[in-house]
Amino acid sequence: MTQVLIAVDDSDSSLKAARSAHTLFGDAATYTVVNVAEHQTPVMWGGDTLMWGVGYPVVVAPTGDVAVGANRLTPGTGEGAGDVDNAPIDDAIRVARDVASDAAIPNPQVVGEVGDPATAILDAARHHSADVIVIGSHERNWFSRLFSPSVSGAVMREAEIPVLVIR
Repeated sequence: MTQVLIAVDDSDSSLKAARSAHTLFGDAATYTVVNVAEHQTPVMWGGDTLMWGVGYPVVVAPTGDVAVGANRLTPGTGEGAGDVDNAPIDDAIRVARDVASDAAIPNPQVVGEVGDPATAILDAARHHSADVIVIGSHERNWFSRLFSPSVSGAVMREAEIPVLVIR
């Protein structure tokens, strides 16, 4: 039985890729549908040094750790200490579930990840022992490619299994 990993986002090309995968591999294949929410680290500016005319970035990680310059502070107590925001993963699962449903994928395993999309897709393919990765691609201009590299291109370059790119 073929294990197919379908990487999706909320675009029409992802829906087309999922439908194409189902058409090509049929109902006998096992499907994993993965969506990756990009990791967004909020950056705030420290207020104490603003009185000296210099600001420094304060980065709050999803784990609740706070990085100030090169120093790392870990909150220990207090209301909400240690809470992790699951909203990005929940949103990723919802997107994957919606695409799988709209594409009529039979009995999909739905996965939501957070992080670099290409890395997360490749990790999911290894974890789920995928035989093939199916991913959508869409036309982008040179300016868009300059600031956000192609996920499908990175997956094709790094994958150790076949990658089917649906345009």
